[in-house]
Amino acid sequence: MQFTFPCKRKRCYNKNFSFTPFPSCENRDRVQGRFTGLSVEIIDFGGAKSLYDNGCFGKGSKSRGGPASRDEDETLLLGMEESCFLAYYLEILDIKSPTGALMDFQMFFKAAIELNERFVENLACYLYLKSKNWVIKSGIKFGGDFLVYKQSPSLYHASFLVIVQTSSDLDYYKSKNLKGVQRVAETSDKDVLLLTVHQPKVIAKPEDLQETRVTETIVRRFNYLTFVQSKQQ
Repeated sequence: MQFTFPCKRKRCYNKNFSFTPFPSCENRDRVQGRFTGLSVEIIDFGGAKSLYDNGCFGKGSKSRGGPASRDEDETLLLGMEESCFLAYYLEILDIKSPTGALMDFQMFFKAAIELNERFVENLACYLYLKSKNWVIKSGIKFGGDFLVYKQSPSLYHASFLVIVQTSSDLDYYKSKNLKGVQRVAETSDKDVLLLTVHQPKVIAKPEDLQETRVTETIVRRFNYLTFVQSKQQ
């Protein structure tokens, strides 16, 4: 039986939506962000609009998706993985510390690990998924690490709930716990994607993550009736 992942389009009126996966880097104008201790905040409206309209990066501080409340004080909040991607891989974002100092890769990396001890694994999986042109959002609402979308979340429902683990903690999600996550995903028409990270020992610069290997496993409950029907067609 051929595997096909769900890619369910939303009922929306914006049929002419033009999706671009990355912000433009042509003029080399870098967006300015501030590390808040939990995320990176973009205050400038133009920079926030550019990041969200081109790749759907971040979330509005007062909105469900991008900044849409029209309040003057609404900002764009970037997750740590996407902030690192924009700042040190695409090089279109400058991140400043709460004191106003410009954060280099190692300074940001240290702060991110203090915030989340599994940041290296999450970042490796974020880059892996981004290389496949997925739009990536937080999966905490469904008990996972990420949600991945085809193009914009404004157009499509999430296709996968992503769980990140390392090769040394393959029992991180035991069968009972994995079954619970799978049932949560199925109720919203998603599959579970397990990403196992085999990481290098030292990460000193962005290029070091090239040595990281990520393997994927798709978890789906076997549906006998669907299997029989597909064989009969």
